[in-house]
Amino acid sequence: MTARLLALFDRLLGVFPEPFRSEYREEVVGVLADQLRGRPPARQLRVFVAAVADLASAAPAEHRATARAPLPLPAGGPAPGTPQRRGHRVLPSRRRFLRAAILASGAVAGSSIGGATIAYLWPRSGGGFGSVVDVGSLQEVVTGLAAADGSLAVPAARTWLVGYDAADDPDGTYASITGGAGVMALYQKCVHLGCRVPWCASSAWFECPCHGSAYNRWGEYQAGPAPRGLDRFAVAVVDDRVLVDTRTIVTGPARTVDTLGEGRTGPACVRR
Repeated sequence: MTARLLALFDRLLGVFPEPFRSEYREEVVGVLADQLRGRPPARQLRVFVAAVADLASAAPAEHRATARAPLPLPAGGPAPGTPQRRGHRVLPSRRRFLRAAILASGAVAGSSIGGATIAYLWPRSGGGFGSVVDVGSLQEVVTGLAAADGSLAVPAARTWLVGYDAADDPDGTYASITGGAGVMALYQKCVHLGCRVPWCASSAWFECPCHGSAYNRWGEYQAGPAPRGLDRFAVAVVDDRVLVDTRTIVTGPARTVDTLGEGRTGPACVRR
């Protein structure tokens, strides 16, 4: 990830005028590399977003400074160690600029922009997709399923919860991923091309609106171009809380698996 972020940051430096890039590009990228190296991915993204925000705020000033005519140099050139002037603006030393920019980036990382961007780009470590999601008490889930007519959407986990009865699964095909909860967690993404698959109450199947793939109420393949049944997540009940582990996607059953053996209960929602 570090290499990809540095490459993208280097490309973004193209918003600066050439004089700035000639002087600072290599060292700016180098200092950012030091800040990223050895850090966990989530922290790397926060530092990167902050650095980009700092670039965005600094670029206009650099363009204005470059547009000003340079002041004439004294005879014999500037004395050693004298800051160079571009227009009426005194440029800081490279090291001072770089350190100030990275420190400013750290402050920006804590802002709402950094937080919102990371939340969008990276799976959250607690409570959201990519973590163990607490979807409520067992009673709340059972009540919700009854009210939802067969399936319960959990957006935070990108999951459909459906009822699971071990009596309908004599071979125990799904026993290990239901955790005694009486519910099964199905990934809402179609295994064909990734569209979100909605529940069709009239047919009691999941029917993909994109290319017509269809799955029964346990997410087993029934029709269309999908190569297998819906992928799913492991469920557990801990202290009466239903937990869905979205850190690991469990590959859906093969096309030939049809544990329920149930056809549509009514009209399809997607007709091909």
